[in-house]
Amino acid sequence: MDKKFKWNMFITSFMPLWISMIISDIWTIVESGIKIWRDEESIYFNILNICKENLVCIVVILIIGILMLTSIISINSFLNDKKKNNQPPRIKIKKAVRANKLSSEFLLAYILPMIAFDFAELKSVILFVVYFGMLAFLCIRNSNVYTNIWLEIKGYRMYLCDLQTNVMGRAHTYEDCLVISKNDLTVKIENNMEYWDFDNYIYIDLR
Repeated sequence: MDKKFKWNMFITSFMPLWISMIISDIWTIVESGIKIWRDEESIYFNILNICKENLVCIVVILIIGILMLTSIISINSFLNDKKKNNQPPRIKIKKAVRANKLSSEFLLAYILPMIAFDFAELKSVILFVVYFGMLAFLCIRNSNVYTNIWLEIKGYRMYLCDLQTNVMGRAHTYEDCLVISKNDLTVKIENNMEYWDFDNYIYIDLR
């Protein structure tokens, strides 16, 4: 699996966290601005003071915004390129069940605990970067980047499937695979699916 795509999938899976961080930092900047604004000073001088007072918040907002934007653009471009393939591999769906709980479990296990960091304080931001960096390393190394909020927004759903393909002329079934698809795979049993896969156990339906 493409490492850049893994990274982009990982970043966009934390969109609720990034949005929460941006809102928190903007709130801090506004509160600070109200406190230090001086009517006798020029607008430029007041804005400069606000920026100096909230430099950490501003840097965090800019970095998060750039990360989210570039990751979203990269994922969309990657999927569009895969869909343009005139002869993508095909695999037969033998069983399909909606994996309804994965997104909520991911939200509770990974995203909510990190909201406790104070993203207006440099020390807290550094600690967050260390924690998030370790989590990114483990998730990307083990391809645990499938629970993706951006793909959910785009209309994709997750299914646990048994998939059958030919291996050296013999039918082989991969059991309990995770398939990310815009289609209702529960009505596609015994039909072929055009796909791109994450190492034979996580698949993206390309149609």
